Amino acid sequence: MTGGTSLNDIYRSIGELTGAVKALGDKIEDNERRNVAAIDQANESRATVHKRLDDLVDRVGHVEADTADVKRKVEAVEKVTIEVTTLRAKAEGAGTLGRWLLVIGGGVLSAAGWVIGAYTYLTGRPPP
Repeated sequence: MTGGTSLNDIYRSIGELTGAVKALGDKIEDNERRNVAAIDQANESRATVHKRLDDLVDRVGHVEADTADVKRKVEAVEKVTIEVTTLRAKAEGAGTLGRWLLVIGGGVLSAAGWVIGAYTYLTGRPPP
C-alpha cells in the first residue's frame, strides 16, 4: 500500500462513518417521534379548546334565551304593576267618594230624624 493508509484504517474509517450515520439516523427518528407526539398533543389541545369553545357558545345561547324569558316576564310584571297602580288610584278615589257619601248620608238621616221628631212633637202623632 502506498501513502501509509492501510486497508484496516479504511475499514475503521468506514465503520466510524457507518456508526455516525446510524447515530444520526437514530437521532432523526427520535426527533420525528417527538415531533409526532408534539403534533398529536397539539391536536388534542386544539380539540379540547374547540370543545370548550363550543360548550361556551351553547352556554351563552342558553343565557341569552333565559335573559329573553326574564325580559318578557319583567315586561308582563310591569304591565300588571301599572294596572294595580291605576286600580289603587281609582280605589283611593272611590274611598274618598264613599267617605263623602257616608257623611252626606249621615247628615240626611240626621236631618230626617230631626224632621220626624219635630213633626211628631208638633202634631202629637207619628208621620203618615
